[in-house]
Amino acid sequence: MKEIFLIVLATISTSLIAQSPVISTYAYSRNTIPGIPEGASARGSPENAFPTSYFIYVVVKKGTVLSVSRVWVKGKCYAAALQKVDSPVLIEHDVAVPTGKSDTLVGKTSGDVYRVVLAEEKSWNADDDAVKGLKRNNEVVVFLKAGQSTCYGKARTITALQPAAAM
Repeated sequence: MKEIFLIVLATISTSLIAQSPVISTYAYSRNTIPGIPEGASARGSPENAFPTSYFIYVVVKKGTVLSVSRVWVKGKCYAAALQKVDSPVLIEHDVAVPTGKSDTLVGKTSGDVYRVVLAEEKSWNADDDAVKGLKRNNEVVVFLKAGQSTCYGKARTITALQPAAAM
């Protein structure tokens, strides 16, 4: 009986150690719609010169110390930084026409919330099968370090926000 108790205790403690500190990951995008450029021809609509803005947030267990190594967004790899923010995270619903309405990107939580700030695009070749599966099944994968452990913030899809108009 004592042996069974020790095996169960060892199994539980191992699974607790292996648990990821990541509670949830939220991913949003906002396109900027350009105006009609001067001298536009009738060839069709002009290409959008404005890059898509991404709003990516990772919620982790309170007190977890994190660093980010890279972020996978829709088939591209980026360098990134983490910025701790307060919850709830709100954003203006329509940036062109201030209405006082806002969208909640991350609701109130007791965990720590970090905004993932994308930097320059990076090349990335080496992957094991588990990472390839993560990238194949999620539009966003945030590669995080918590102590000596690697953990992942995953978002299956990116939610599109109300487009912004260029001014």
